[in-house]
Amino acid sequence: MAAVNVSAQTEILAEPTDVASVMFDPQREPEWVSSVTSVELVDRAIKPGARVRRTGRVAGRDLTWTTAVEAFHFPHALTLRVTDGPVDGTISYVIQRSAGGSTVKIQTRGDATVLGALPAALIEGPIRAALESDLARLKQIVERR
Repeated sequence: MAAVNVSAQTEILAEPTDVASVMFDPQREPEWVSSVTSVELVDRAIKPGARVRRTGRVAGRDLTWTTAVEAFHFPHALTLRVTDGPVDGTISYVIQRSAGGSTVKIQTRGDATVLGALPAALIEGPIRAALESDLARLKQIVERR
């Protein structure tokens, strides 16, 4: 298993509430998260324990995974734990007010069982690139509003 800890961040010219309204809405993920093609809300409210089932393509494979809200503080932080799927870990979204609007960060940590015995050094680069692309799409969506 490959243990990963990868993050990416960007500046978005918008208030944290405007960023969070897109970033924290699981039904909007297919618009900006490249690996997500569809979502199913298992639990509707964003609160600790609430679950969302996602389908998508990761590392060239069609996969389904479920996350549960581990921590939530609107509009600044959302941490999701993967409870069922190819990865055992967490995904954290952090939004902080900045001079130009918001500093937005995504961090993913855990063990990627779907990637087998590949060393982390070989997979962290592609994961970082995907996170950076996802943030660029999020930036376009939010700044267009």
